[in-house]
Amino acid sequence: MKSQPLLRIAWRNVRKNWRHSLGSLLSIVVGYVAIVLFQGYLGDLENIQALWNEQRAMLGSVLVEKRGASSSEGRQDPMSFLLAPREQSFVEDFLRRHASEVKVRMRILQVAGLASAGRSGVMFVAWGHDVEEGARLRGPWTWNAVAGRPLQLAPPNSVLLGGRLGRLLDCQGPPVTAVVRPDGGFVAEERPFNCRQPQVQLAATTRTGQMNAVDPAVAGLFDAGLGELDSRFVLMPIALAQQLLDTDYISFYSVAVAGSTEDAGRFSGELNAAARQAGLDITATPWRQHMYGELYRRGMAVLGTYRVLVILVVVTIAGMSVFTSMLKAVNERVREIGALRSMGFRRRQVVRLFTLEGALLSAVSSLAGLGVGVLCVQAINRAGLTYNAGLASQPIPLTIGLLPSTLAGAMFFLSAVGVVAAFFPARRAARLPIADALRQV
Repeated sequence: MKSQPLLRIAWRNVRKNWRHSLGSLLSIVVGYVAIVLFQGYLGDLENIQALWNEQRAMLGSVLVEKRGASSSEGRQDPMSFLLAPREQSFVEDFLRRHASEVKVRMRILQVAGLASAGRSGVMFVAWGHDVEEGARLRGPWTWNAVAGRPLQLAPPNSVLLGGRLGRLLDCQGPPVTAVVRPDGGFVAEERPFNCRQPQVQLAATTRTGQMNAVDPAVAGLFDAGLGELDSRFVLMPIALAQQLLDTDYISFYSVAVAGSTEDAGRFSGELNAAARQAGLDITATPWRQHMYGELYRRGMAVLGTYRVLVILVVVTIAGMSVFTSMLKAVNERVREIGALRSMGFRRRQVVRLFTLEGALLSAVSSLAGLGVGVLCVQAINRAGLTYNAGLASQPIPLTIGLLPSTLAGAMFFLSAVGVVAAFFPARRAARLPIADALRQV
């Protein structure tokens, strides 16, 4: 008998024996939805964390700095690892020659010192950066002010204080949770805040070892992302940072490269090769491989282990449930198998028939699971749910992505389980003598 008639019979049996198939169908639907939701959640969480680093933290795709700046020696003596004007000219020229690949380039000068608003001082760290480029680099987080206004809308002699640092300097603003959009960004509107002093004094040691100070106005408060960092961090225009350190040097470039992670790696390699050829001690590193990406790498490593363990549990439970349901459904139809054998069906045709039933039932169930999964994903994403996690200073939005690889993989796995679960009991029943099979109850 050809496959086409067997396929028609198998589809008819699936529809006729829907009561027997109901348990298998529900098992596959539940298993499919569980796999889709869990994998979609982890995939979306990983994507959110990557975007937070690339855009909100303004790391871009590639960080360009002096070789050794990220080493322990560089962290202890950062002034010795700044990029001089000649090195900056080389980087700028390279970026101009690769303008089609560069979306945004931003200069950053790191500053550390003492902040004071008239009372006791507080240690601070600051990023002086190109303000307009930083706004473009942040994308959905262009408006990064919890209170007040972002730097691109403030006068040049202005700074943004981390929310907790602001409180240490007698500035009060709304809580972060009150201004966060469902996607994790901030509502783009100026919100009032109060500071005991409208200006803050920032004092630091210049590159030549002298003390210097500036008195910028406080344009607003922002959330630095991590609680400890939020109590120390300041954002300022790069011109103000260079004035404070009395230098025209910078710490590093943040470059957003068009394309994928692989494109960023290729771009870094080309820049490194050009720097070696020019005899300059400059290195370009994708942020995921940089010191600034260490927390992300550790988090993703833990998440990967968690993913493997939970997926094993979900897959095992779903697979055993489907296998048990299919096994029961086939065992209840042993007399039907005996009847088919008495009508002239060969053993392999009977096995093929029930295997096709398992495949069809699994495919239909997976499609039903896909529909239920999509509805669940939409409901969760529209609910605007958030949760607190780890060191993050603000809630993380609970969102779930629909990953094509997961949708296809879950369908293939559960269909394979359904086929295997139908094959073995059908083969066992087909091997019974016809009389014994007909006597089965």
